[in-house]
Amino acid sequence: MRSTPKALPLAVAVLAALLAAATASAQQRPLPGLAPAANDALTRALADGSLTEAEYALERARSLFRLGRARRQFGDVEPAGGRDATLLLRDLAARVTRLSRRERAQAERLLARPTDGAADPQGQGYTVSEAPPLCGADICFHWVESSGDAPPGADGDPATVPAQVLTTQAVFEDVWAAQTALGYREPLSDIADDNNGGDEKLDVYLANVGADGLFGYCAVDDPPALQFAVPVYCVVDDDYVELAAGTSHTPDELLAVTAAHELFHAVQAAYDFFDDGWLLEGTATNMEETLYPDIDDNVAFLSFSPLTKPEYPLDRAGFGDSEYGAWIFWRHLEENAYDGDPAIVRRVWERAAAGLPADPDDYSLRAVANVLRADGNRLADEFARFGVANRRRAYADRRLYPRAPTHGFFRVGPVNPVSGPHVRRLQHLTTKYFTFRPRRHVSPTARLKVAVDVHVHGGRATLVVYYRDGRVRVRGFSYTATGTGARRVAFGRGVVSRVDLVLSNGSSRTRCWRDLDRPPFFSCFGVPRDDARAFSFRARLRD
Repeated sequence: MRSTPKALPLAVAVLAALLAAATASAQQRPLPGLAPAANDALTRALADGSLTEAEYALERARSLFRLGRARRQFGDVEPAGGRDATLLLRDLAARVTRLSRRERAQAERLLARPTDGAADPQGQGYTVSEAPPLCGADICFHWVESSGDAPPGADGDPATVPAQVLTTQAVFEDVWAAQTALGYREPLSDIADDNNGGDEKLDVYLANVGADGLFGYCAVDDPPALQFAVPVYCVVDDDYVELAAGTSHTPDELLAVTAAHELFHAVQAAYDFFDDGWLLEGTATNMEETLYPDIDDNVAFLSFSPLTKPEYPLDRAGFGDSEYGAWIFWRHLEENAYDGDPAIVRRVWERAAAGLPADPDDYSLRAVANVLRADGNRLADEFARFGVANRRRAYADRRLYPRAPTHGFFRVGPVNPVSGPHVRRLQHLTTKYFTFRPRRHVSPTARLKVAVDVHVHGGRATLVVYYRDGRVRVRGFSYTATGTGARRVAFGRGVVSRVDLVLSNGSSRTRCWRDLDRPPFFSCFGVPRDDARAFSFRARLRD
């Protein structure tokens, strides 16, 4: 769900099947967590019980397209972010059967396809009949020849295909070929749906969604037996001209990364469309980088990510753009841990899959841990390496990436040869960085002894030594049974510019399905078992 996705048509009877499937395993698979939203009047109404979760989902989705109405009714309702609509509408789709009959009708209008026209009074539907679709082997493209949704090149003649439709077809078919070449499942057939666009192929609709600040979205469809893997359709902007204005990107570049992102959502829906948001949005955003590394539209998401906000858990959802910013973790796995092999992300999705009887149906974090374990690795160790990579910006596009913050700065020298002990608390899957610099009169042969206590499940400490000649050395610790460890590294004045201590709480232990009420949510609605754990460290100058 890249950039404010929109509309998620889902027949009520089918939604009942979804909820029945969820109910059958209610202790294991509750509904997906509510998407991120501002702390505004709607959030407060949910918190004080004025709105049920289903009513909140309806009002939040309606505010996407009728913000003024929502403000008149509730007060200070904040506009949704430009990339929020898909998850907001997915929230609504999953809860439709919990609404009254009147509210269900309103929800169905919000969830309608563009070709539903008059059944879609929220401004998302075509106001004229569509032209005959352009279909290839796997995808059908839909458009109109007139009205505000007509793409460039539309001349009013249904027998001709507008240039923008041909361009969109070429880009999507290239992306389809690239993603299937990576071994991913194809999007599911919608042949059993009542409204399937005419055949079993993936349907992509061109519409003026850029007017609503949307790049594109893929929406849950309505198969007769809906579970967690579902067929979808997609909607993309009809020209990307408005969206490109004021940016450094061309309309064609925005179309390309949108196709990479949204088509991957269609792929995800063949595995489990109702998994944790950080997995869905993080891997879709990373797919942009995998297929189009030179466009870099996704770099903006790093402003709220483990790179720039390492004190927030990696799997946090429901705050800012953290789901999107999590793409840097998948980039680390792909570029650093697996030497540029994108298959690592596919293998995680294969563990998370819930569409076939033999699928493992791991929740997001367990899927990652199981894939790493199968390769002889541990999530806590890889998470520590991830923290070091972020500190060093050890990525191909490092020049574009912001720097990680420093959480403590200390100078050590002959007058004050000891720093600490210092105690810091870390949440699960977070990192903190501390820097030591040599003071004047420190010997060129001096060393720094750093002692740590990381007696936390998944706790790790790493030293990064930056030499003045440009060399960088990364040094880990050996720990006792009680979690203590010590390491000496070079610290000579004129030889070393600084030493960074990287503390990582790599614990993935959680009690699933315990926190279903309020964001932020973590993997599997879990209550993490190792949050706010104390780490301590001390540094001493040694000659």
